[in-house]
Parts: sequence; structure tokens; C-alpha cells
Amino acid sequence: MRDWRRKGSRIHLLGAFLPALIVFAAGGVPSAASLVGSGDFDFYVDVASLPTGTGEAMQLLQVAVPTKELRYEERGGVFRADVRVTFDLRAGGESIFRKAVQLRDSRSAPPSVKDLSSFLCHVDSCSVAPGRYTLTVTVEDLQKRKRTLLGWVRKSYASSVVKEAAIEVAALETGALALGDPILVWSIDGDGGVIPNPMQIYGLRKDTLTVLANAVLPPPARADSVRVRIVVTKAAGDAIDEKRLSVPLRDGRGSFTESFDLAAYVAGDYRVLVEAEAGDGFFAAAGKDFTVAWELLNWQRPVRDILVEAGFVFDDDEYERFKRMTLGEQEARLAAAWKKIDPTPQTTVNEAYVAFIARVRYADGHFGVFQRGATSDRGVTYIRFGPPDEIIVRPVPKDRADLLSGMEKIGDEYEIVLEGSRSDQDAMIRDTRPRIVSPERQRATRGNVGGDAGSFEIWTYNVKGDPIFPGDTGMTLKSGLRFLFLDSDGYGDYRLVGTSEDMYSAY
Repeated sequence: MRDWRRKGSRIHLLGAFLPALIVFAAGGVPSAASLVGSGDFDFYVDVASLPTGTGEAMQLLQVAVPTKELRYEERGGVFRADVRVTFDLRAGGESIFRKAVQLRDSRSAPPSVKDLSSFLCHVDSCSVAPGRYTLTVTVEDLQKRKRTLLGWVRKSYASSVVKEAAIEVAALETGALALGDPILVWSIDGDGGVIPNPMQIYGLRKDTLTVLANAVLPPPARADSVRVRIVVTKAAGDAIDEKRLSVPLRDGRGSFTESFDLAAYVAGDYRVLVEAEAGDGFFAAAGKDFTVAWELLNWQRPVRDILVEAGFVFDDDEYERFKRMTLGEQEARLAAAWKKIDPTPQTTVNEAYVAFIARVRYADGHFGVFQRGATSDRGVTYIRFGPPDEIIVRPVPKDRADLLSGMEKIGDEYEIVLEGSRSDQDAMIRDTRPRIVSPERQRATRGNVGGDAGSFEIWTYNVKGDPIFPGDTGMTLKSGLRFLFLDSDGYGDYRLVGTSEDMYSAY
């Protein structure tokens, strides 16, 4: 079931050769979570720093691109994905390490695994002096062209980027014991090749945490071995697991791996801390955070889908905090929030969540034009209040009287929405009557009060609809809710331009 592909992705366990293959600096990068690319798809970057004993730090860059995010094209019975990864490490605006590599994955059938456990992995390295840097990593799917005319002309592809991540490489004390940042491992081959886990995610698809670390004791200090203590702690710092071992040194260097069974760990954030001692008074420590997630849906969904759900569940401040959480912490936070909303907590099914997922799927399938349907104005309204009791549709209004009467309907449930006609004298009289047009109505007609109007829809909920979230139940009127959506440009992109009460504060 472990379905991964690698290109330059293996780190070998022979201690004497380990420094030649790793590490990418991370002194100034928040270690609570790996870096996640933003753009057309998700990808992950992990950074760590490994001392070489020469005053510089060998840098390892680990990149993981989930195959569920990529397009596989069939050619001659072979399904192939092509990805280009570009690294740009800068100091003071000057590029000191820039490299582009192309990864190719060929297989007899498209990936059957549709979650984070199937990924393309690439590892690269360089050596840098202590200092501050910025790192930009760009990943392009070379099988997926941008779906725009300009994209086709310029031959641009679907892409995502980690942009200008702050990196700080700390100076190492001469003759002191140094410990590289722990590397989180996904798997180890029989010949000692290591597939790293840049996502820093464990749990459902990988319930064993394996840590790889490296110690260096440069001259004039001497020791035959180092004593190592590896501790797993909760985010708050409470130790929950511990292992000790003795690592032999060869030419002042030693590497080691250790594993922990995570089966009993609850979803959330954890930290693995490695401490090393050698001889008299030599001590070093380094740590790495990781997250545990057990819900299959969270392994399958891209980050942007999880954020869409959080946008409905949390208010603005909570949402901003949620965005900075790791996957495991997000899973625990969402589970707690949905538990509060569950109308029948004594059962195993959360009807509120089931209804939410069904509405999201409907919105995605019916309301998306230039954006995802669930995030469009009609989609948000549908998810929050359910199917309306009545929809008045004017796909081609004959004159602006239709739209103006629609605006009146928003404030007055008994208003009859006209279906105007140039030969309809009443409509024409109504059309020419002097009016005071509010800013909202000016926005609905783009300020062109005397011109033709775009297509519009009026959604009516006779009472309060069927709200899922408690915050929406208290915002409805006894006379019901009414929403006016206007497609002002004629492309099917309906925007909310009026409601029977001020709903904007809830968005």
C-alpha cells in the first residue's frame, strides 16, 4: 500500500558519508510545521541544518509533492507525471544556490492511492556559511498547462511556490559537540536508503515515527561514543515517550535512527527532542516538530479544502489562528468544534456535519464559475441556510424595472417582481419614475441606474431556512430571509448585492 516515488530522494545511513548528503538550513524557520506551497496545488518543504566540522553547514532540501495533486498523461500504455522543482537560496538579495530539477514518475496505471501517503520526493544539498538567507521553492506540473490564453501562449504550467522563507544558519562553536537537526523519516530501504517525510505528518497512513540524526565532535575534542536521549513531548512540553542509546563515533562523526510507535497518540502536535553528551562537558540538543492525524479525509483533502471548512466553522480571529496550525492540530480543533454543533451527540453520526458535506458538494457542482462553488456568494448562502423555499430567476431582464422591483422585494416580502417589457406601459412608467438610489442599488447596477441590468436571482427563505451553525439561527427575521444575486457582467458569476438584513458581518 505504500505508494511513493523518489528522484534523488534517498539519504544513506552510513555515518561517515551522511554529511555529504544532507541538510538544508532551518535555524530561523518555525519548526512547528513544514513549509506548504501555495498556488494551484499543495507541496511540502522541510529544512534542517547539519554541521560539517568545518565552520559551514551542509544543507539538505527535502521536497514532497503528493501524487494526488498531479496530472498523469497516458502515452503508449504508460501513465506519466512530470514535475519541475526550482530552488533559489539568497543572501542579501544575491542568489547563492539556484538549481532546477525535473522529476518524472512513470507507471502502468494512474496512482490508486489518493492521499498524502503517495508522493514524489526530491532531496538536494549545498554548503553555506552561518548567516541569514531566504529560500524560494517553485514546483510546476509540466503535464498541466494554465487554462488561460496567456498561459498557452507563454507555455506556463500549473504551479505552487514557497516564497522567501526566512532561513538562519547558526554559527558553531569550534571544538564543541554539534548535533544536526533531526530528519523525520517516511521509510528505510533494505539497503539503508532513507525516504524522508518533509510533510512531518504521521498517523493513519504511517503510524511509526522514525528519526534520523547526526552528531559531530571535531578536533581537538575526542570521544569514542556519544550518549543519546530521544524524547517525544506534547506541544505543551510534557514528555510521553523516551529512548536512550549509545552511538559510536568514527573520525568524530556518528549517525543513528530510532523509532516510536504512534498507535496510542491522539491527533495533535508533538515534538521529538534529541540530546547528545560526549566525554566531559560536551552537550548538544536539537528538535523537530511533527503532527499526528487519524482521519482519512484529512489525509485525502488538500489544505485549501480544510480551510474552506474552517471558514464556515470559525469566526475571523479563530480562522486566522487555525490557518497557522498543523494538520493534526487542525483535525483536533475541527473535531471539537463539530462536536459542539452535533444535534445528537449520543449517536455515532453527526447530522450537522453530514448536511454540511452534502451542501458543499452541491455548491461545488452548481455555483462555481471563476472560483470554487462552495466559496461563491450563492454557494456560501446555500451552505449556511440550505435550499431556498423559492428562487426567482431573471436570466435576461428586459429592462431595469425588473432589477429595481427585485431590489424592492428584498425589503418587502409582498413586492411582486416584474417581468418587464418595452411594450408594457406600466413598466415603462415605473422605469422613468424619479428615484433615490441607495449605494447598494448603485452597486447592483454598477452605478448605471438608467441602463440595462444583468441577470439576477432572488432567493427566499419563508422563515429562517435550515441553518447548520448556531450563529446563523439568531440572524433571521420572522418574515424570512431574501437574497439578491446579480450577474452584472453576463458570465454567470452571481454576486450578492442585497439582503433582507445585514448579513455581511457573518461572512
